[in-house]
Amino acid sequence: METLNMKQLSDDRATKQVAGDLDAMRDLMHDSFRYVDSSGRQFDKETFLDQYVDPAAIQWIAQETVTFDETVTTDLAIVKVLLEERFILGTNAYEGRFWALHLYIKEGDDWLWQGGQATMINE
Repeated sequence: METLNMKQLSDDRATKQVAGDLDAMRDLMHDSFRYVDSSGRQFDKETFLDQYVDPAAIQWIAQETVTFDETVTTDLAIVKVLLEERFILGTNAYEGRFWALHLYIKEGDDWLWQGGQATMINE
């Protein structure tokens, strides 16, 4: 896969997440999805959607890619991104930079988001 295509997939994922598009995100995510957020909390597919996509739980202001790097094999892509994020979760507002590692796996002709991990960058 060319860098441009994986970058577009990553950007599309972010756009769907920020828009709160639960159905589109669910279709993009692998059934065995696992994610660890910057607080060390673990999420499966449904709990991630509930916490970080559902507009009833989170109000996204922005999620912007600052840096992007990838390693792609035949059926596995490792994407390393530095994200600037602004969102309101519950009654708390968050703003910061997060280094994230996202894993994608290819099933048939489709790349699915397998999961990943995020770390807040203190600056």
